[in-house]
Amino acid sequence: MKLKFLYTFLICLGLTTTIKAQETIKSLKTGLPGEIGEGPVYYKDIENTLDKYLETWLYVDGTTYFKITFIKKEHTPLTGGVKVDYRDMIAGEYLLKINGITKYDTYGANNSSNDSMANYISGGLIVSENKLEILFYTEPPLNGLCERYASGKLLLEYTPIFGSADELIWTRTNNQLYGDT
Repeated sequence: MKLKFLYTFLICLGLTTTIKAQETIKSLKTGLPGEIGEGPVYYKDIENTLDKYLETWLYVDGTTYFKITFIKKEHTPLTGGVKVDYRDMIAGEYLLKINGITKYDTYGANNSSNDSMANYISGGLIVSENKLEILFYTEPPLNGLCERYASGKLLLEYTPIFGSADELIWTRTNNQLYGDT
């Protein structure tokens, strides 16, 4: 009985190793999606291009306070189509106050989830060395009584500033409201 269990265990271990060995790793800079017929592809941030965005950023003027924190999510599954590919991406949570009144606060709202789409901001298509396009963002409900989805693309432009805090320029494009209930 012990020999049969050991034999079964070794076969399962071999199958697991074989399956994982078939995953192709490509640079995140190569873009998406993988070629048809290609096995699972992991688009990995090999060059650590996303790392410069991974911190807490602040915007403060006389009336607006905006804080966003980006983290890296590695080996995140992409769904859609017959096969599942994986990629590294950034995800962010944020706090927006206008005239001292909190409008949005997504911090801690979904920390327990491994699902990249649970974050209100996630993605990370590399446009150039210092430009990153976020493919998905949503705005949470304003008053907790309804679900308000504003979605679209964000373009982040990282500007290193010698002797001062680096700058992140944020451009929102293709903003559409849908699904208001």
